[in-house]
Amino acid sequence: MVRLVILGLLNQRPMSGYEIQQLLQVSRIDQWSDILPGSIYHALKKMAAEGLVALAGTEQTGMRTKAIFEITDAGRAEYRRVLREAWSQVPRSLPGDFYLLLSFAHDMPRADLLAALRELIARLEERLAQWEEGRAAKAAAVGDLPPPIRAAFDNGREHMEADLRFLRRLLEEFAESE
Repeated sequence: MVRLVILGLLNQRPMSGYEIQQLLQVSRIDQWSDILPGSIYHALKKMAAEGLVALAGTEQTGMRTKAIFEITDAGRAEYRRVLREAWSQVPRSLPGDFYLLLSFAHDMPRADLLAALRELIARLEERLAQWEEGRAAKAAAVGDLPPPIRAAFDNGREHMEADLRFLRRLLEEFAESE
């Protein structure tokens, strides 16, 4: 995903690693894509060595010099390849690790289990609020969101709301079985 995101953004316009990182944070892509900030710089360096991106210049901001990268023709070809490959993958929607964890819930002290569920609910509610902030920030940055982007934000929100319903149901059922 890192390669796809970086090449996709550089296909739009040249930018620095810092700009890419900021775009990911503002739009909250970092929440659902598991792209770590440090991985951006590592990927840029690797893709530069592969000839997929090139240094377009530098930009001075205060005491810092930022490297501005642009996509190369080889990078555009790689971008199209990884984009096609990504579209061939079935989206993952089942929280497999969590379902597996439920198989062993009986081994956890009830009070700890209830506290963990309450904490998960609180964290997911926070993530949902951040998701909506990201949607608003993206809309403020680009204006009216294109239909596919609106649909993606709606889908993400619906998944989180479904997960919240599920966690609240589990909390209720485990609390009743005390």
